[in-house]
This record gives sequence, structure tokens and C-alpha cells, in this order.
Amino acid sequence: MPSSIPINQTTHPTNAPTTPITLALVGAPNCGKTATFNVLTGSKAKVANYSGVTVDKRSALLLGHTDVHILDLPGTYSLKTASLDEEVTRKVLFGQMLGESIPDGIIFVADATNLRMSLRMLLELKSLGLPIIVALNLSDVAQSRGLVVDESILSDELGVPFVKTVAIKRKGCEQLFTLADELIKHIGSRDKPVCFLVVF
Repeated sequence: MPSSIPINQTTHPTNAPTTPITLALVGAPNCGKTATFNVLTGSKAKVANYSGVTVDKRSALLLGHTDVHILDLPGTYSLKTASLDEEVTRKVLFGQMLGESIPDGIIFVADATNLRMSLRMLLELKSLGLPIIVALNLSDVAQSRGLVVDESILSDELGVPFVKTVAIKRKGCEQLFTLADELIKHIGSRDKPVCFLVVF
């Protein structure tokens, strides 16, 4: 995957991060998000509860990093929330969850077998203004169903990097780690904080 693809932001010179970074892992239920979390972190999750609710909070360090946390947010189909789990995800991404800071970036796990739903969710996430990379998961299932998905075209059209993955089989994981490293470098060069102007 070319490193010149933008990560939903204007290009800046990259610098190593000097402060802890949190990357939110976002995706719909049953898209392989948990398998992707296990690939990125080695399954060493810390499980707690979000303040005031019984929804589990799962986080762990990104493999190879001592200051980059992966926050596995509850599965959601949209930022227009319906369930308690989806409300937690929305509040965390908007910086409205008590005790939680706005994530520094997003790893979006898209379902390659349901691109219409996934791309709609991606557009909602892009509107937040946070840097994003996309793991196009279940790509093997999509292929078996005769679906042709060109991640290069998607990257060019939507302005964020895509990589095909089969997380449960660990396929595409090396490329995903490469994109994650680029995302981290990009975040280290950004001005903070993000100010949200979009209300759903």
C-alpha cells in the first residue's frame, strides 16, 4: 500500500509520538473486529467497565509499542445510536464519555461482504475529522461470493488507506501493522485537540 495515501487529513511531516496515543477500533457486530483486536494486541486485553454503564471496556497495547493503546469499542452500525453499546461508542468518539478522552485516531474494520453499510459508516467516521485507516475484513468471504473489491480504488476515492484482511487467519496483518505505524507517525505531527462540528 503506498505510503503517500492520505489518512483523512492534510499531509504533514511525520514525527515519532512523544505522548501516549489511543487508537479506537470501530466496526459493526460480526465484522471480525475482535479478531482484528487480537491480531493487533496479541489478545492481552485489559477489561473494565465504562463509567456509569455495564458495557465492557477492552483495551491493550499495540504490539511493538509501549505508548499506543488500542481501544476496542462496542460494535455499531452507525453513529446515529440505537442501543446502549452503540451509545457508548458514539460518546467515546465524540469525547462525551465520562473519564474518556477523544481517541487520537481510528482503525475502522469494514465488512467486505457488506460494502454499502461499511462505506456509509466510514463516511460518518470521516466527518469526525480524526485520522483513519481501514481494515477491509472478511475479504475471503467476499471473494467466495463473487464480489470484486479493489482497495486501491476505494483508497483513492475516499481519501483513506484500505488494506484487505482476513483477521481470523491473520492474512493482511503485516500490511495493517504498516498502516498503523504510518497512522501513529501522522498523529504525532497533528495539532490537538480535535473540535467536532458535526452533530448526528
